[in-house]
Amino acid sequence: MIVSGELVAGDRINESALADRLEISRGPIREACRSLEQAGLLTSKTNRGMYVREIALDEARELYELRGAVAGLVGELIVKRGTPETVEALTHLVDRMQAAADTGDTQTYYKLNLSFHDALVDAAQNAVVEDTYHRIVNQLHLMRRRGLVQEGSLQVSNREHRDIVEALAARDPSAAAAAMKTHVANGFSRLVSAL
Repeated sequence: MIVSGELVAGDRINESALADRLEISRGPIREACRSLEQAGLLTSKTNRGMYVREIALDEARELYELRGAVAGLVGELIVKRGTPETVEALTHLVDRMQAAADTGDTQTYYKLNLSFHDALVDAAQNAVVEDTYHRIVNQLHLMRRRGLVQEGSLQVSNREHRDIVEALAARDPSAAAAAMKTHVANGFSRLVSAL
C-alpha cells in the first residue's frame, strides 16, 4: 500500500481497518507494522499509533547519494556478470516503459520502473548489494513517485534507462556506472523540482 501510493507519508495506520480489510486478526498487522518501522517506512508516535514515515529533503538527498553509489557498482557488476539475455530482458522492460510513457500512464510506468531497477540489482548477482539497495529504496518509496508526475518526466527518465541498457550492451563498466549514477542524480533533481 505504501509502494503503490495508497498510503502516503503522514498517514496513520489504522490496525482495525486493515485487519478487517485483509480479513486477518490485528496481531499480524502489529507484527508487520513493527517490521515496517524497522525498515524505515513507519514511525511510532507515543499514544497515537503508527504513521507512514515522512522523509525530510536532506534525508532524501543522503539516501539518493547512497543509492547513486550503489547504482554505479550495480552497473559495473552487470557488465562483469551479466549475459546477453539480461540485456535483452532489460531492453524489453525499457520498451514497455516507453509505451506507458507515450500514453502518460504513470501508474504502469512506476510499476515497470520498479521492476526494471529490481532486475538491474538482481543481475549484479551480489546479495549484499541487493539487500543494501532494497533498504535504501524502501525508504525512498515514500517520495519517489512524486518525481515522475511532472510533465515530460517519464520520457526523460526512460531515455536514461535506455542509456543504461546501451552501456550494458556495450560491455563498458565505466559508462554503465556513469549512466546509473546520472539516472539516480537526475531522479533526485526531478523529485526536488516536484516539491
